[in-house]
Amino acid sequence: MSVRPFLRVPVGLATVSLLSVLALSSGFLVSQATVSAAPPRLFEVKTIYIAPSSDDLVRLLKSRLEQWGTVKVTPQVEEADAILSCETESRIVPAKVVIKVIDAHVRLVDRHSQKLIWSTKKSTSWDNRLVDDIIDQLKRDREKSFSNY
Repeated sequence: MSVRPFLRVPVGLATVSLLSVLALSSGFLVSQATVSAAPPRLFEVKTIYIAPSSDDLVRLLKSRLEQWGTVKVTPQVEEADAILSCETESRIVPAKVVIKVIDAHVRLVDRHSQKLIWSTKKSTSWDNRLVDDIIDQLKRDREKSFSNY
């Protein structure tokens, strides 16, 4: 029993047609991949939304960012270029006097793509000093990102 083709198209034309469709569709896929935007550079971030937290360190961080004034802290996530989150962990270090050490991991991500823009990990026994270290690092890295542009 022989199978009869539904359409009789010369082999050369079918091959060319198939290759044309594949070439056009792969070009379309490549163009789709290049359309996705990269997260903004650190110096391009103008507004920051701070993810909600009951941690006092986050309140201090928000206050220092507002004092700095280079970026605007917004209460609406829709208005922000980036979202800042802070995870903290406290631990007790035995010494002559018991010391409470706070470890903080701060991340700044693009609001649209959720891609990381900036992060830092800091550790100290004083809340104020920890926040100052984080803001100082942000300032240095922001300046560096601007000069590398």
